[in-house]
Amino acid sequence: MKHFKLILTIALCAVLAVTALCGCGDSSKEFDYSAYGIQVSEIEGLDDDFIFGIDLSSIIEVENAGGKFYDADGNETDIFELLADYGVNYVRIRLWNDPYDEDGNSFGGGGNDLETDIEIAKRAVAAGMKVCLDFHYSDFWADPSKQTLPREWEGYTSEELRQVVYDYTYSVLEAFEEAGCVQTGNEVNNGIMYPNGKSATYQAIYMSAAMSAVKAIDSDILTVVHLAEGATYSTISGKLDELITAGVEFDVIGLSYYSYWHGSMADFQDCVEKLAEKYDQKICVMEYSYGYGDDSNEYTGNIFSSALEETGGYKATVQGQASYIHDVNEVIASADTGIGSFYWEPAWLPLAGTSWASEYAHDYLVSQGDGGGEGTVSWTNQALFDFDGNPLASLNAFKLMRDSGTAEENILEINTEISCMVDLSSSEEIALPETVTALTDLDRWVELEITWNEDELAAIDGEGEYTVTGTVTCGGVDYDITADVLTYYDYLKNGSFDDDTVTGDVKDFSTITAWDMTGTDSSYRIESKNARTGSNNLNIWCSSAYENTLSQDIYNLTAGTYVFSVYARSAMENYLYPECTLYVTVGDETYEAEITWGSTWSDWVQTTVEFTVTETTDITVGIKSTGAAATWAHFDDFALARKD
Repeated sequence: MKHFKLILTIALCAVLAVTALCGCGDSSKEFDYSAYGIQVSEIEGLDDDFIFGIDLSSIIEVENAGGKFYDADGNETDIFELLADYGVNYVRIRLWNDPYDEDGNSFGGGGNDLETDIEIAKRAVAAGMKVCLDFHYSDFWADPSKQTLPREWEGYTSEELRQVVYDYTYSVLEAFEEAGCVQTGNEVNNGIMYPNGKSATYQAIYMSAAMSAVKAIDSDILTVVHLAEGATYSTISGKLDELITAGVEFDVIGLSYYSYWHGSMADFQDCVEKLAEKYDQKICVMEYSYGYGDDSNEYTGNIFSSALEETGGYKATVQGQASYIHDVNEVIASADTGIGSFYWEPAWLPLAGTSWASEYAHDYLVSQGDGGGEGTVSWTNQALFDFDGNPLASLNAFKLMRDSGTAEENILEINTEISCMVDLSSSEEIALPETVTALTDLDRWVELEITWNEDELAAIDGEGEYTVTGTVTCGGVDYDITADVLTYYDYLKNGSFDDDTVTGDVKDFSTITAWDMTGTDSSYRIESKNARTGSNNLNIWCSSAYENTLSQDIYNLTAGTYVFSVYARSAMENYLYPECTLYVTVGDETYEAEITWGSTWSDWVQTTVEFTVTETTDITVGIKSTGAAATWAHFDDFALARKD
């Protein structure tokens, strides 16, 4: 039988972990969830020391602003003792060198200098929890977009800075006394302590110096390399290989993973599995979180909203938040080297006097190109407490993951009608979409395996429109699936840009099979990352305004009706898009369609142009793009199909 290469599948929600395929079914262990307000399945085989950690860096600032916390019965209580009672066993704390202006006013964001962090650590240890110290090696926030050298360290040569890093790390840990694990840098994908540590060579030198200081204090302290984009294996492994080759020795691969930014749970699981297979180091999620709704007040500036829930893969509800907590930890626990996770800032209450940056950080922020001005609290609707300090039901997830049952999961919504195009040009065996997305009563979207009707598949013969039925099962209930299938011979060449060996950005289109590029700049490039399918895709971006056309000539196209299509994605709502047009030129006539963008940056959305050819002729197909500086988009899976 022929293989029908899948070119177009239905636009569905974010794909969840493979383990979610087995989520629907009857409970295998009886457990009464009614007292907990959520359902979270037990993760079997968890070690007693598996880390259920939280980042509590802002807590002193919150309490100084009047924040209070209460147990489930409404009694005011100590936040550390409360979290320990809920099953939290580790506290992570960020550390900045000097987060103050010249007059001693705090930059905000928790005010995490050494004195503040020691106070947090002592309270955590007193509550029976261990501590993870997160060195930023900066006076304020460090992340992949900025790693600013502490002001006090300016003027040192690159070689002198190595000793400064060692001495500082050693002295901090001497004063700290309590640390079970230490991050030598925060999300160091692109370097550390700019400009000195932006080079790979000096990044490795400084991180090695810091880790040597940690081990000199106590060889049992775990050292962590912390990287963002935790669902992208190529990004993580590339940086790890670079550091390991440079001689950096460390104990733990630390990941940031936010599904609404970094990719689906399936991508995350794939990344963790590959990391566990390749590296001997332990694996831990140093940051993750999810929103429970759109709650806000005058002190909030929430990053997450319910508009991101389909991209994130979970409903913006307390149950959705709890399911996300479970699934992240289940992925980590499934790896032999997985040791746990840290939920980021679950107690950052929105109060006057709490913010990601105070007004006193303005000049500092401007000096490092990060804007300026007083900020709000951006994480409150991803917390595990309401705005008054009462615990949400999702905080029960930590206890339930250790000792509960198997939560019964049933379908609430399922898309039973899908459409797909298949290319008859391939000679492999038949393949239709293997899964369909469903929303379950655990407030997550899962992928359910489809069993297709083999007789209807076998009846597909040549170009045309077909209907194939299938079945999925969840919770003991069968659901009928119908696929409208358009089969065709793709008249386009290299529609996914995978016919060429591309190992990085390629701007020279004379090396790219079948495609021609014209325009005023080199904003178009072929990338070997971020593809929808295969390895490569077309990316558009430029630091200045641009105007380009990418085209392909098709010769001797016979009379008939055709569909030219492409998948595209670009920035999220409220950001600038480039102006892009899909077009077909037949003689003197041009057919066009404006590119359709999704609601979030990760949504691949299809745009089509339908046209008719009345006699055998040559045509040109392509895409025209005009954009302001820094606007961007990705395109993949161009296809040209005969419809009649």
